[in-house]
Amino acid sequence: MNGINVKALEQTVEAIQNDPTLKMRNWAAQVKWENGVKNLVKIRDFENIVMDEPETLGGTDEGPNPVEMLIGSAASCFAITFEVLASQNGITIEAVTVDIEAGLNAAVFLGLEEGDGGIINPVISLKAETSAPIEKVEEIAKVALVKSPVLASLSTEINVKVV
Repeated sequence: MNGINVKALEQTVEAIQNDPTLKMRNWAAQVKWENGVKNLVKIRDFENIVMDEPETLGGTDEGPNPVEMLIGSAASCFAITFEVLASQNGITIEAVTVDIEAGLNAAVFLGLEEGDGGIINPVISLKAETSAPIEKVEEIAKVALVKSPVLASLSTEINVKVV
């Protein structure tokens, strides 16, 4: 439904129910410095993703910066979660657009002041054309906000291991 292989999702759910050890999955990425603040991100067998900073932050602006990738990933994960939940509920999707905006205090990043160096006040806007009434879309959006793995990860403590 909606181009989502719901049968594969159902099979995955059944497999995890039968063998709870299957619920855990490790994901990995490798980042290699190229020059300046430009890095190449390698994920699975995909082409490298160029990440850089705009010139005002010392980069060459040859790719999105990590904050843009983070909020883009957060919005994409929210959209995917919404789309899967809608499909599991038998809702036909005509179109989904998710916009996200968030602030960032560059002075913290640049060492000019102390404070919250992460994204500030992120806002997701969902525009969904579906077969469902707006109340159902809002209900699924609220669930997607909680179930999205990337959004849930934004509050997870990250450990650093220097090797």
